[in-house]
Amino acid sequence: MSSDRVIGAIRQCRPEDLPELCELVNEIILMGSTTALERPFTVEGFVDHFFNQQIQISCFVAEGTEGELLGFQILSYHEQLPEDWADIATFVRTSPRFSGVGTALFTDTVELADKFEINTLNAVIRADNVGGIAYYEKMGFTTWKVEKDVPLRSGRPVDRIYMRYLVRHATLPHEEIPDEA
Repeated sequence: MSSDRVIGAIRQCRPEDLPELCELVNEIILMGSTTALERPFTVEGFVDHFFNQQIQISCFVAEGTEGELLGFQILSYHEQLPEDWADIATFVRTSPRFSGVGTALFTDTVELADKFEINTLNAVIRADNVGGIAYYEKMGFTTWKVEKDVPLRSGRPVDRIYMRYLVRHATLPHEEIPDEA
């Protein structure tokens, strides 16, 4: 069910946001089946995973009119992708649910990606995350690779879907991208 409250602002993440963002991610992790992350974070672990282990470009947050954080979107470089590609990850509060958060975050992220001359955004989604796949498709992403049967902590295999969004003319990585001719 969507809340009728509105997004107050999209802005860059600040240090004081980190505990609330960690709580937001942990809620999603505990729900299961919507993120590849499977273990809740401490605030220190959250910072290490999202900010210290990646070459971060940006972290936009959506703030509600009452000051609560509704979601965030991280854009970072990844050593296994071409230089003009960046990984994107989106997390939106599940309770209460707000509509339009992911779309609002994506608008600012794409604008910044273009300024950084990033040609392609890469998202990796669990195949059982139907909502996540639908979101990225709505934003214009297309599947370019499927990694079959990636085991979860439980041992259950779940495919990983790699989706891309062309910000501008892109350099395509290795042979795993299907020919679109």
